[in-house]
Amino acid sequence: MLKIVPIFLFMLIMQTSNAQQTKIIAHRGAWKEFNLPENSIASLEKAIELKCDGAEFDVRRTADGVLVVNHDPVYFGDTIQTNTYAYLNRNKLSNGESLPTLEQYFLMGTQNKHKTLLICEIKAAIKDKVQDSLATIETLALAKRLKIEKRIVYISFSKDILSWIKEQHSKAIVLYLESDLTIDAVVKNKFDGINLHYTSFKNNSQLSATAKQAGLKIGSWTVNELSDLAILQAQGVEWITTNQPQQFQKQLKD
Repeated sequence: MLKIVPIFLFMLIMQTSNAQQTKIIAHRGAWKEFNLPENSIASLEKAIELKCDGAEFDVRRTADGVLVVNHDPVYFGDTIQTNTYAYLNRNKLSNGESLPTLEQYFLMGTQNKHKTLLICEIKAAIKDKVQDSLATIETLALAKRLKIEKRIVYISFSKDILSWIKEQHSKAIVLYLESDLTIDAVVKNKFDGINLHYTSFKNNSQLSATAKQAGLKIGSWTVNELSDLAILQAQGVEWITTNQPQQFQKQLKD
């Protein structure tokens, strides 16, 4: 019995520690649970209202150099990088909002001293490295002008984009979304962490521990089942991106 009690206490402490370090990130804002357009200002406001640890969103660049918040490379069937903002914005989101500009999103997301971080994914353009570079440079410049650099975490599937961010702003936190690098390679690239599809962790139960040992931050996307949340939480995955932020928050509190 004397040997069992310490083991039980250790497991209890580990479970409590994992619960405390698990951060809930609203994927494209808190849109799905509240029937809002994804990546809209309204979905960002809802994520902040829920006191999510972060609100994830996607950045693209129009032909006339306007940074906009939209996941897909097309908006109402029109390719974003080859059309002007005015042309694209003739179509509105389902709640009547205009296509959000990044500046509008940044201003809304940082206007108060809440703790919801902006998880900014800079999307690679369609076969256009110049657009990628411009989108990266201009995003960083905007954050600097608005004096909100400390309230942003950058993520991307593009190694180049993350490397450019680090070159421009070495203190920026960048997380790599693709699973094609080893943990050693992530460290060598000077990225701050990984943010991988949840199946990467389910298929490799040691991945999180290896990343943590290397001093990396650990995130996962897009986790929508409570059973998967429990698995990732037990593995010590810190940042959970989900379309169900309110449900996940309730689960962590129960």
